[in-house]
Amino acid sequence: MRWFALRPGAWTGTIYTMGTVEIISVLAHQEGSSDSLLVLIGAAIFLGAMLVILILISRSIRDLRRGADRFAGGDLSKRIAVKGPLQLAALAESLNLMASQLADRLSTVIRQRNELGAVHSSMVEGVLAIDREQNILSLNRAAAAMLSLDATSAIGRSIYEAVRNAELQQVIQQTLDKGAAVAGEMTLNEPSENPDEPGERTIQLQSALLRDDDGQRIGLVLVLHDVTQLRRLESVRRDFVSNVSHEVKTPVSAIKAAVETLRDLPDHEGEDAQRFLQIISRQSDRLAAIVDDLLSLARIEQAGGESLNDARPVRLWPVIAAAIETCQSGADAKQIHIHTECAGDIRALVSEQLLAQAIVNLIDNAVKYSDAGTSVLVCCEVDEGEAVISVTDQGRGIEPKHLPRVFERFYRTDKARSRELGGTGLGLSIVKHIAEAQGGRVSVDSTPGAGSTFRVHLPAC
Repeated sequence: MRWFALRPGAWTGTIYTMGTVEIISVLAHQEGSSDSLLVLIGAAIFLGAMLVILILISRSIRDLRRGADRFAGGDLSKRIAVKGPLQLAALAESLNLMASQLADRLSTVIRQRNELGAVHSSMVEGVLAIDREQNILSLNRAAAAMLSLDATSAIGRSIYEAVRNAELQQVIQQTLDKGAAVAGEMTLNEPSENPDEPGERTIQLQSALLRDDDGQRIGLVLVLHDVTQLRRLESVRRDFVSNVSHEVKTPVSAIKAAVETLRDLPDHEGEDAQRFLQIISRQSDRLAAIVDDLLSLARIEQAGGESLNDARPVRLWPVIAAAIETCQSGADAKQIHIHTECAGDIRALVSEQLLAQAIVNLIDNAVKYSDAGTSVLVCCEVDEGEAVISVTDQGRGIEPKHLPRVFERFYRTDKARSRELGGTGLGLSIVKHIAEAQGGRVSVDSTPGAGSTFRVHLPAC
C-alpha cells in the first residue's frame, strides 16, 4: 500500500511504500468492472481530502512554530492568528494569552527596575554589592565617587583590587565570618587642594548579607556614608570643651584661694560676711567640679572609643572594693550601708583607673539620692559573655519618661534636688563614655518610689 504523508510547509506529499500490492494497480487490471471504478474514484477523493487536511494542519503548525519563535525571542507584540483545526486554534489562543501575560509581567519588572535604578542612582549614601568571590556586582554613583572608582569598569573586579583599604577588607571579612551585619569606619587618604583641610575622608560602613530565595549566601552589600564633616565638627567640639575647661580652671582656683583667705581674716567675722563667703566658696567648688568633669569627658572622648593604652585584664573585685572605700565616708554620714555581691575571679579588659572612676560615680549617685538609713547594693556577675557591674539604690526612682535621657550631659530628672545635693549633671555621662571607650555599654532600670539599678556592661575575659 502507498499512503500520502505531508512534510510541514510542503504542498506535495511523499509516497511511503507499506506493501507490495498497490490499490491503484489492482483496480487498473480489473477493466470493465463498475465496482472497481467506484472504488478507484472513492480512493482518489479520500486521498485528496486527506491531502487538503494535512496541508491545512501543516500551515497551522508552521504559524504556531513561527509565533513561538517570536515569543522566545522577546517579541511579544504580535499575536498568532487563531485558525485551523479546533485543537490547534485552542493552542494558538493559549500561546497568545501566555504572551499577553508575559508582556504585562515584563513591563512591571522593567518599571520596577527603572524605579529602583533611579532611587539607587540618586542616593547620597554609597551602595556596593559584592558576590561570594568578593567581586563587585554593582555600585551606585555615590559609592563610585567615595571610592574613586569608575562605575562601569569596576563591575566584575575584585573589591580587594579595586579598593586597597585594610578597614574595608576587615568589615567584609567579619561579615562573611560572622554571617551577620557589621558596622565600621574606614579612612581614605586623598590629595587636598586646600592646604587648610586635611586630605582625609572618613567613611562609615554598614554591611549586610545577600541571600537567594533558598536562603543561601550569594554575597553581601555595603552601605557607605561620608561622615568626614561630622567627625571634624566633633573634633572641634571636643577641642573647644577641653580648651574652655582648662581656661576656666585657673580663675576658679584663684577665686577659691581668695575666698579661703578672706574667711580667715579678722575683718570678715561678721555673720553676713561669713554667709556670703560660704556661698561663694560653695559655688566655686561646684564650678570646679563641673570643670573637672568636663576635662574627664574631654580626655575620654579623645580616646575615640578605641582601646586605651593602659587597658589590660583586670580582676573587678579589687576595683569595686576601692571605689566603695572612696564613697564610704559619704555613706556613713547618711547611715547608708553598702552591700556587695561579687565573685572574686571575674575579669575584664579595661583601664583600671577609668573603671574605678565610673563605679565611684555610680555609688556616689546612689548614696546622694537615697534616703538616710537605707542601703545600696553593688553586684558583679557574668551574663552572656559580659561582665556586668550594677549599683542598686532604694531612692525615689526615676520616671519612665526620663530613663532614655539620664546619661545625657547636664540632664536632670529633678533639677532643684540635684543642685541641692551638689551634682554637676555630668556623672552618668562620664560613666557612659568610660564604658563605651572600653567596648562596653550602660543600662538602667528604675521604678518610681522603689529605687534604681544602673549597670555597666563590659566584655569579660
